[in-house]
Amino acid sequence: MKQLKLSALVCAAAMGLAALTGCTGGTSSADSAESKADTQTPASSDVIALSDIADTLGAGWNYGNTMEAVTNEMVSETAWGNPAVSQEMLDAVAEAGFKTVRMPVSYIGKIDDANGYTVDAAWLDRIEEVVGYCYNSGLNVIINVHGDGYNSIPGGWLLVNGDDQDTIEAKYKALWTQISDKFKAYDEHLIFESMNEVFDGEYHDPPKEYYENLNSYNQIFVDTVRASGGENTHRWLLVPGWNTDITYTVGDYGFAMPEDKNNSAGEGRLLLSVHYYNPWDYCGDENFRVYTWGDKGQELIDQGAASKKNMANYGDQKQLEELFGKLKSQFVDNGIPVIIGEYGCIDKTGASAENAGLIAENRAYFNGYVAGTAASMGIIPVYWDNGYNGKFGFGLFDRNKIEQTQPEIIKAIVTAVAEKNPKAGSDASVNIEVEKPSELHAYIGVQSHVYTFRNAASDATYGLDSGYFDTLIKWEDTDGDGNSDITDAGASFSDATIAADGTYTVSVSGYDFSAEENPGLNMLFVSTDIPYSGMMRVADVTMTVDGQEIALDKPIISTDSEGNLYIEIVNIYNDMAPNPEIAVPTDSISISFTLGNVKSALAS
Repeated sequence: MKQLKLSALVCAAAMGLAALTGCTGGTSSADSAESKADTQTPASSDVIALSDIADTLGAGWNYGNTMEAVTNEMVSETAWGNPAVSQEMLDAVAEAGFKTVRMPVSYIGKIDDANGYTVDAAWLDRIEEVVGYCYNSGLNVIINVHGDGYNSIPGGWLLVNGDDQDTIEAKYKALWTQISDKFKAYDEHLIFESMNEVFDGEYHDPPKEYYENLNSYNQIFVDTVRASGGENTHRWLLVPGWNTDITYTVGDYGFAMPEDKNNSAGEGRLLLSVHYYNPWDYCGDENFRVYTWGDKGQELIDQGAASKKNMANYGDQKQLEELFGKLKSQFVDNGIPVIIGEYGCIDKTGASAENAGLIAENRAYFNGYVAGTAASMGIIPVYWDNGYNGKFGFGLFDRNKIEQTQPEIIKAIVTAVAEKNPKAGSDASVNIEVEKPSELHAYIGVQSHVYTFRNAASDATYGLDSGYFDTLIKWEDTDGDGNSDITDAGASFSDATIAADGTYTVSVSGYDFSAEENPGLNMLFVSTDIPYSGMMRVADVTMTVDGQEIALDKPIISTDSEGNLYIEIVNIYNDMAPNPEIAVPTDSISISFTLGNVKSALAS
């Protein structure tokens, strides 16, 4: 999941490795370490008892996509486009009502494998400095080993499916030995989390051998921290199951809580970590098709602001309550508190300019319902904020301006946890003014077997904003150097400008696809700049090839990666597409379609 959540900022990561930004607030790391030696050793009143842990941690917030940001196999705070962690930002989080900050941390590129797995001292100092910011703000703080366990990130090494588990475990133990030593004078308001979303990168039931490796990592983590002495003998420790998935943790799939024999607290000091992004269609999938959830979402449908197909078909309120209920009965009721280490849903207010405020209210309702349901069962919810605001972002704050961007969500979460009330976000009122365009557009897209093509309008390389969109691109070796060059196949396009309900046609003509060495079509589609929420009606899609109309069997009406209307007719890579049998076009292809309720996307 994490890689999907990073996609909104991946373009920033592509700019290259940003310089590690230093202190932006608070004391220096050296001063911080010196001053805390006397102040962080807890008095008895600072020890957080098992009976108090949920209320003490309260509503939590993730400082995401920052200290775990990695590019070119090196962690750097600003690599994914966020500013460095600051005291001012953490003060704002505390003032908003959050009690706990989860600070994801990666160590990729900061561990010297050739010298006993020594961690870069400056990086450990920076982590300590950031922990100091949290203490200064009166916040509890969770630090972990984050992206090091991802198969999908170059440099990931904490891999349950890795070939040399002995080496992985030795490196993992060495890492936690150094982290533990660095923070052993800090009281229980600092929590260690063993790892994050560790699995083999495949979405299937956990293989037994790999789950055993994960359980082994958790045991090494607990044993290593406890053996380091100081406050670590009774520190709260957080451990996950397979990919922090609730089902794979509560079910009979192989998860085992580690033993905690050397805990000096006289009561349990282990916490369970899970994440919750259900239903993914609503929470994280970057399209506008599903943008309603729960009872509040049904209200939108009843009001005519959405249709039934805008509601996810799983992961409703009842299923949420059932899953959280299993966490309570299996863990909380048995002395193992649970932290929802990540949850949230992306911003889909762009699905309908006319109903953007209602969609935002539904988003507040979802987050309040998750947080309130968790709190009512003694579970601690920690919202995932990746620092990205706007379309498909998880952000609640502007980290540059140090201000709230989603106050209604923050209020819903904080109130829901304080009152242990799942419906604390039901009364959110949001007014969003969205500027609508006066006209919209549709474009034909095509790709032949030899990759003569016109890509979708949203394509970053060959789309509307490139210099190639009015060209039917053909690859040819024009200068004899053995490399294919982009040439213009000589066709012309007829696109559609849409300003009202009606039937529209887009086409490509003037090129003989049958004359190619391997004639045939891979793809044929209509792309648009029309935000498609399901309120707009699409009907009567027909295709004409060289003047002959072709019957279509249920063309796919969906969205592209930008959330815009997309009509798919031919796609040899998708078995669900109509893929009609047609003669290879010798001159022209056109697609016609009828649109209704266009006014929902246009300025009045």
